Amino acid sequence: MSIAVRRLMVDVHRYVGLALAVFILIIAVTGSIIAFYDELERSVNSKLRVVEPRKPGWTLPDLLVIREQLEAQDPRSHVFSLQFPQRPDESVFSRVMGAIDPQTGNPFELDYNEVFANPYTGQRLGERFVGRFSLQPEDLISQVYYLHYAFVMPLTVGTLFIAILGLIWALDCFVGLYLTLPIGKNFFGRWKTAWQIKRGAGANRLIYDTHRAAGLWVWLLLLMFTLTGFALDQPGLYARAVNSVADYAHFQELPPAPPLEKPLLDPPVDWYEALKLGQHYLGAEAQAQNFLVGRAAALEYRRDLGVYFYLAHTSRDLRDGDTPTESDSPATAATVAIDARDGRLLGVQLPRGQRAANTITSWLIALHVTAIMGRPWQIAVSLFGMLVAVITVTGVLIWWRKRRSRTPRRAREAPAAEGYSGVLGRDS
Repeated sequence: MSIAVRRLMVDVHRYVGLALAVFILIIAVTGSIIAFYDELERSVNSKLRVVEPRKPGWTLPDLLVIREQLEAQDPRSHVFSLQFPQRPDESVFSRVMGAIDPQTGNPFELDYNEVFANPYTGQRLGERFVGRFSLQPEDLISQVYYLHYAFVMPLTVGTLFIAILGLIWALDCFVGLYLTLPIGKNFFGRWKTAWQIKRGAGANRLIYDTHRAAGLWVWLLLLMFTLTGFALDQPGLYARAVNSVADYAHFQELPPAPPLEKPLLDPPVDWYEALKLGQHYLGAEAQAQNFLVGRAAALEYRRDLGVYFYLAHTSRDLRDGDTPTESDSPATAATVAIDARDGRLLGVQLPRGQRAANTITSWLIALHVTAIMGRPWQIAVSLFGMLVAVITVTGVLIWWRKRRSRTPRRAREAPAAEGYSGVLGRDS
């Protein structure tokens, strides 16, 4: 490309980087923390998350009874998602929305959207509202998580903002990669230096080399995390985009049944029957496709669709080996969709081995949320977030140092012709 085009890319990269710097820094730092989300939750919120194991243990129908008790304790609430404990010392985690007010036909407004209970006794351990600013200790880790994917904005606005930011960031990754490419002869020999930090160099060169080399070494991870961030924040847009070019199933965003004219509040198929049907349908699918079924992960009901979703771990989860274990994440579970009106099977969604688009997406998202590969990957993702923070700060420092130096125009233009690289900064 011409020097004029390269200078244009320099300006695009510089000003996009500066505009996004604060947001990227927040995303990077919070991402480093929530790479250990489950461990932090169990440590900080042990009163909500951890219980004393007892013998004999509970059964899945016992948990459905607890669900009914939680609703009875607050008739304004509707427990629509019941997450089954995977460890003996784990509490029951439920997601809640307002029940429909028979007087107005509108949902009640609640001051919480998550509730926790002891699976052995049914005791209500507490509740919280994820998505609303709070300084309460039990909300600390969820606040960091919410800050990561929606900042401090309302959920719909915040997720859309970060999704758009992610797409711009992804495009800027390509601009940054292009600007690391040297001009002139001996391309590979000169590009090799872009991956290195020169020893004994001055402060300006050290900052620049760190910015450029770090951006190159983690470039693929940067691109992966920005794109999967979009998929997580805007799953509907992502699902429709992928489904337009490939066979892709996403039951929550591409439901197997159309929305009902009005919510189905008391379906003919109750939670107990839905649980049995989910186990039966998944067992039949496992026998037909030759995979193993492990622990149940969750049961959810979408009243706007009149559909139950039964989630369970299988050997099609994303893991090393084929045996389901208690460390499997719900993010990698199989999903069965059941019609709440007549119990019909509406579909089975497997994380891998069923549809290529689902398999690829499952792997990428599982990497993003550290649902696979255990502690080594959690540490790697946390370090990656710190490195992105370093890249961001060094990029701003490069811009600030050049601005402060106020060199003549001719002196400023010379380095641009030689090359400009990194994720946010300019050669000095």
